[in-house]
Amino acid sequence: MATPATSGITARLTEFTLSTRYEDLAPEVIAEARNSLMDTLGVALIGSREHATRAILKVSTDGTTGGTATVLGTDTRAAPTVAAAVNGYAAHALDYDDTQHRLSGHMSAPVTPAALVISEMRHRSGKDLLMAYLVGFEVACRLGRAAAFATHLNKRGIHATGYLGHFGAAAAAARLAGLDAATTRSAFGIAAGHASGIVKSFGTMGKAQNAGNAAQNGVLAALLAELGFTGPTEMFDGKNNIFFMCGAETNEQEMFDGLGTQFEVTTNTLKIFACAGWRNPIVEAAMALTAAHNLKAGDVESMKVSACTGVAHLPNYPVPRTGLESKFSAEFAASVAVIDHAGGVQQFCDARIADAAVIDLTRRTTLEYDPALGPYQIRLAINTRDGRKLSHFVPCQKGDHENPMSWNELLTKFRANASAVLPDKQVDELALMLERIESVHDVADLTRLCRPAGR
Repeated sequence: MATPATSGITARLTEFTLSTRYEDLAPEVIAEARNSLMDTLGVALIGSREHATRAILKVSTDGTTGGTATVLGTDTRAAPTVAAAVNGYAAHALDYDDTQHRLSGHMSAPVTPAALVISEMRHRSGKDLLMAYLVGFEVACRLGRAAAFATHLNKRGIHATGYLGHFGAAAAAARLAGLDAATTRSAFGIAAGHASGIVKSFGTMGKAQNAGNAAQNGVLAALLAELGFTGPTEMFDGKNNIFFMCGAETNEQEMFDGLGTQFEVTTNTLKIFACAGWRNPIVEAAMALTAAHNLKAGDVESMKVSACTGVAHLPNYPVPRTGLESKFSAEFAASVAVIDHAGGVQQFCDARIADAAVIDLTRRTTLEYDPALGPYQIRLAINTRDGRKLSHFVPCQKGDHENPMSWNELLTKFRANASAVLPDKQVDELALMLERIESVHDVADLTRLCRPAGR
C-alpha cells in the first residue's frame, strides 16, 4: 500500500478501508483471512439454533418474512440490518468464535455478518467479501490495540467487541457499498452514535447482542451514508473523539505502524473449545493431565488454576448457574474437561451445570492470578486423593497464531458446527466454496448454501 497522502486517524483509516488491494497482500494474510472467515461462518451456523438467536430473529421480524439478506442457518431472508443483527448474534452466541489476544476482543463476529449481508444484496464476489472482512477486521483491531484502548474499554465496563466492532462493521459495509472517502467518514461518525457494549453482560444472553448490534449498526451506518445521511466526519480525531469520550487517549504512530503490510488477522486465535478466550487453555491443560496420568474424576482431591494477571479484570463465575455463565468459569472449565475429556458445545450448556459431579469438582477448584505468567498462559495443578501433585503448563494455547490449527483441524471444526443445521452434502459444498472463496463470482451463491433448504 502506498504512503498515504492524508493525515489524521479518520482520514487514514478511511483511505486504508477503500484503497487496500488484494494484489498487494501477502499469501499468508489472505490465507489467515480465509481461515477466520470460514471459522466465523461455522460458529454462526451452529449459533443460529440457540434460543436467544431465534428470539432476536422473532422480535426483529415480528412475524414478517421477505428481504434480501440470508439469516444464517435458517430459510429466512430479512432486511440487511436485521440479518446482520441476527447473524452477528449467532456468531458470538456460543463464545466459540475467534479472539484477538492483543486487544481482548472478538472482531470477526460483528465484521463478518456486516460484510456478508452487503455482499449478498449487492451480488459482490467472494474476493470482495474477503477484502471487506479483512479491512473491517483491521480497522477495529487497530483502533483497539493502539495505546491498549480495548483493554481500557473493558476495564471501564465497556465491551470492546461491541464498541469497536461498530467501526469494523461500518468499514466492511462501506467498502462493499462503494462509498467514497467522504461518505465513509460519515459512516464512521454515524456508527459512533450507536457504539456500545457492556462487560456486565458476560455470562448472559446479552453478551452476544453486543456483537449483533455492532454488525447491524455498521450496516445501517453505511447504507444511510450512501443515501446522503451525514454524521461527524472526524470521529477519531479532534475534540470529543471516541478516545476522549471513553476517558482515554490513543497513539497514532502505534496505530499506523505497518498499516497495509502487517495485518492483525495474522495474530488471530481460533478457538478449539466453546468457552471464553482464556478458559480455552484451561480445558487444554485438564485434558492433557487426565490423559497423561489416566485420571478419573474420582482421583481428584482438588485443583488450582493459575492465570495471568492481565485477565483479572474480566468476569469469572466460580460456581456457574447457567450454561452461559459456565463459559466464563475457570473452575468449571477445568472440572468439566477432567470429567468429560472434552470442551465442546455440549460441555458448556445448562445440562452440564446441572450435573452434581461436575459442580462438586468445580467447588473443589480454585483460581489465582499469577504475575509470573505471560498473557493467556495457564498452569493447572491437581492434587490427587492418593497424594500425587500433578501440574501442566500451557505456554501458548492451541489455535493461537504461534500454535495454529491445521487446515484439517479447522475443517473438522467447521463441519461439526455447520452440520448442526445443514445437510452433510451442503456442508461439503459450502466448505469447498469457502476454501476457494476468491473464485466465487456471487456471494449469493454462498449464502444460499447457508440455508437448510439450499435455496
